[in-house]
Formats: sequence, structure tokens, C-alpha cells
Amino acid sequence: MTKGHAVRLLAAAAFLSGAVPAHAFQSTGLTVRERGFAAAGGIDPSRKIQYYALHTHVGLTFWGRADRWFAARGITALWVIEPWVALVSDHDGKHGTDTFEIGVNPLLVRMVLHRVPLAPFVEGGEGILYTDLRGRGLGTRVQFSSQIGAGLEYRLRPDLSLTLAGRFRHTSNAGLTEPNSGVETIFGLLGFTFK
Repeated sequence: MTKGHAVRLLAAAAFLSGAVPAHAFQSTGLTVRERGFAAAGGIDPSRKIQYYALHTHVGLTFWGRADRWFAARGITALWVIEPWVALVSDHDGKHGTDTFEIGVNPLLVRMVLHRVPLAPFVEGGEGILYTDLRGRGLGTRVQFSSQIGAGLEYRLRPDLSLTLAGRFRHTSNAGLTEPNSGVETIFGLLGFTFK
């Protein structure tokens, strides 16, 4: 990661927390296109681990030519920074507990077909999370996540959309330590996006 990329990610994180206003992104070459939040529910079907999460996100423009190329084809392409917090219910596990996870997807890419009132989108990316989930062969509390998903944005008004999405997520410690069994979760998300 270059110094410029690190500055952009830190600026986006500060903006998301409310510490930095939107115009601060102009110096990094990024433009805020949207903000949003969603409630999510998920399950690992094989282990019966359940997730109840709150997600928020900020969508930033792609750079230069790539942004113009997508726009000419009726697609809004965004870099998305998505922090979340979740209650994790693991009553079928060894310890049978409710615990938590907290994380961020700093490079989640979303592509929305924006010329229709009911706009389909696809998304995917990488993230990092901290979880207190125990007894599941995760090896460490710090996990990496890979996800892919799709959904629909229904335009309620020009600056507001209702968002419905499905997502598949794999988390593991990326081979940093053993054991590394990983967890695979199917999520449903429902929320609002502000343009």
C-alpha cells in the first residue's frame, strides 16, 4: 500500500466517524458519493453460528478514467469503507455463548446500474475483524474476511434509496496460525443509502 492510499483510507475513516467534513476529501482526490446504514442477519449453516449486525458505509468515487468509463455505461462504481459491529450467537458450539465481532471492510467495491429506479448492484471486497468467538478452531481473535454479494437499490427519492442485499462471507486468520478452520456465513442486509 502506498503512502497516498494510506492517507486516503485514514481520511475516509475519520470522515466516517464524523471527525472530518466531506470537503476534506478534495485534497485526496476522492469524492464522497453516498453514505448508508443497514441491519444484517447471517448464519453459518454448517455450524449454526448466527450473526446480528449493524453496518454503516461511505462510498467514494473511483479515480479518473475508471470513474468516467463506468459512468458512460450507466454504472456507478464506488470504493466502499464499511465498519460494522455484530452480536454473534453460538449456542451449538463448545462454549454455547453469545459474543461479538467488530470490523471494517476498507476496500469493498460496489457497482450499481444507476439509470433505473430499481437498480441492481454487485459488491465484493476484503476486510479485517476482531471476534471473541471461541472453540471454533479460528486460531486467533483477529480474522480476515472475503465477501461477495448482490442486491437492489429502490429509489425512494433522488437522494435516498432502500437497499436489500445478500452476501456470502468467508472469515479465517489467513494461515497466520493454527488452527485455521474459518467460518462461512450467508447474510441478508436491509438498509438505506443517502446520495
